Amino acid sequence: MGIAPSENLLALTTSRPSPGPLSPAPLIGPSTTLRAVSTNSDKYRKAIAGFSTVVGSVQDWSAASPCQGWTARDVVGHVIGGVQVISGVQTGKAPQRGDPAANAGEDAAGAFTRERDLAFGALTEDNLAKKVQGPMGEMPLDQMIGMFLTPDVLIHTWDLGRAAGVAVELDPQLVEETYNALLPIDAMVRSPGVFGPKVEPPADADAQTKLICFVGRAP
Repeated sequence: MGIAPSENLLALTTSRPSPGPLSPAPLIGPSTTLRAVSTNSDKYRKAIAGFSTVVGSVQDWSAASPCQGWTARDVVGHVIGGVQVISGVQTGKAPQRGDPAANAGEDAAGAFTRERDLAFGALTEDNLAKKVQGPMGEMPLDQMIGMFLTPDVLIHTWDLGRAAGVAVELDPQLVEETYNALLPIDAMVRSPGVFGPKVEPPADADAQTKLICFVGRAP
């Protein structure tokens, strides 16, 4: 059974040898000079740092991902759509959510980097207080980031790693917080377009494996 893309949080490939799991690397460029203005925005930056690291490891953007019907390019395009929720409060442009592959374009890594830096530039106190449209209706951008955008980036970091054939080590704090936040809404996240059925984790599963299994991925 396939795994539904997690569009509202807002079949695995063969892995190639890797020297070890990827961990978030420090971001370079404009994003490094911006101070965190809220706990949620700080955690979002941390999740994006991990995703950025994996984006840099992708060699085949047409490789299948654990998300049914999605390639590595689609995963990045979907995350770009979430990033545009943030930049849109400053640019006035609506996020593009319909066609993730088109969102990523031919240069998926370049497109992601440009959109990421636009979003980081929009993470100001004033913008975080602005209302945006979320899965549960309008809410402040800061709340949208904490409830939906950060978990979405975190989970799709693992998906992109699988598509790229590299092991990914997700941020332990974000893993724990995302898992604990999803547990009480188990039934809700099984709806179409969110997550597929849970996978039974191994008896000795660590926190990351438990999260990945909970959101319907086979570790």
